[in-house]
Amino acid sequence: MRLFVATLGTETNTFSFFPTGIEDFKDTLWCEGDIESIPSSPWSAPAQIWVERAREQGWEVTQSLFAFASPAGPTTRAAYESMRDRILDDLKAAGPVDAILLFLHGAMVADGYDDCEGDLVSRMRALVGTATKIGIELDLHAHIDHTLLDAADIIVIYKTYPHIDHSERAEDLFDLTRRTLAGEIEPRMALFDCRTMGLFPTTMEGPMIAFTQAMFDAEGKDGILSLSLNHGFPWADVPLAGAKMLAVADGDLALAERAARDFGERFYRIRKAAMLPFTPFEEAIAEAKIEGDKPLLIADTSDQIGSGAPGDTTYVLRAFVEAGIRNAAIAPLWDPLAVRICFQVGVGAQIKLRIGGKFDPNSGPSFDADAEVRFLKKDAYQDHINDERIDIGDVAVVRVEGIDILLTTQRTNLYSLSLLTLHGITFDDKQVVSIKNLYKHKDLFVDNTRKQLFVATPGTSNPDWSALPFQRLPRPIWPLDPDPLGLD
Repeated sequence: MRLFVATLGTETNTFSFFPTGIEDFKDTLWCEGDIESIPSSPWSAPAQIWVERAREQGWEVTQSLFAFASPAGPTTRAAYESMRDRILDDLKAAGPVDAILLFLHGAMVADGYDDCEGDLVSRMRALVGTATKIGIELDLHAHIDHTLLDAADIIVIYKTYPHIDHSERAEDLFDLTRRTLAGEIEPRMALFDCRTMGLFPTTMEGPMIAFTQAMFDAEGKDGILSLSLNHGFPWADVPLAGAKMLAVADGDLALAERAARDFGERFYRIRKAAMLPFTPFEEAIAEAKIEGDKPLLIADTSDQIGSGAPGDTTYVLRAFVEAGIRNAAIAPLWDPLAVRICFQVGVGAQIKLRIGGKFDPNSGPSFDADAEVRFLKKDAYQDHINDERIDIGDVAVVRVEGIDILLTTQRTNLYSLSLLTLHGITFDDKQVVSIKNLYKHKDLFVDNTRKQLFVATPGTSNPDWSALPFQRLPRPIWPLDPDPLGLD
């Protein structure tokens, strides 16, 4: 067997003002044809698994471009087309292949392209014909319609939010592809539009835990090969947005259609109880002023880079200072210029520093402060699951009126407590800690916080969907419309 492997992805917030270019991909993942040579990360791991599994089978593997960028605004047309064409040229040069495995995000939007994944895979299908099997792994915050279904043979989507199953789903996709090539199964895919948008964590107390388990339980039984709930990415104003249920059945399209509708309607009926709750900013600051036996955790959701925001607003910092909170930490805050200044003056320096608020019209005002440089590290990283690591560039930790602020040169979320502990910040002794995250951290802080709040701060990724200027979103869609499927 001959296998072709590639990766291309980013998550696009169409309300974000700053574009995504080639250098943004190079900051996160950029590997040209030797994916085993780089450290394992959430973006490199799927392709690394496929290459290893294929070689165990004795298959011949052709590797192409592996590129991933942190979420931001639309990718420039030149950047997308150059990466797409590089992959297509590599596919042409590879000659006939039996299968293609792709790790894509699913919510990549570029200038002139609402659906980069659909465009890429459709062009690949036109090159290889119908005999070659195309398998795709997607993030569950994807956009998907029949363009991608018609071009691919098998699609597998993460089941967990926070995303901790990218490697397991890569294994699933390889197994299904191998079985298809061996003639053991004949995948047929169906999609059901749930007419819903929002954020639906799978580990939060509520109905999503049981729903996700039900998908696992149904797989491998009665002809069902795979089930995936595509949650959709809510900060994208594109016609194919929204949650959709995907079912893959063995040789039976009607069975796939029934399963997709059944599970899609099940999800629709629990959508209200499954939605992530948000706390108003003022309420969160009032609670932060109260001291407790453990830290309060505030997730600064509207400025977290995982939804395409810049990650450099100072609203929380300003609120802490004005509220008299002096034993706190804020991490991470993206400010390459401030980090550079800190490296120039060194650890222990007392300086006037302009923090944050620099990059995007939504970044808001900067915060001018008397700061003490507490910690510096070049080429810093944080740990992740499965011995993976997340590079975060250079780091400077400054203290402003008792508040420790972790500044980075590379946009990142908090993936583990190592973001703090590896960079000189303690956690347990703080009154309050604010992180620029949405939900991926939640399970890390169950036992060591007195409460976790998901806070609707000012910023690019406002979770008040009614406040966003949607113009192209498919309507009707919940929660903008009360009951689009008429099942309530």
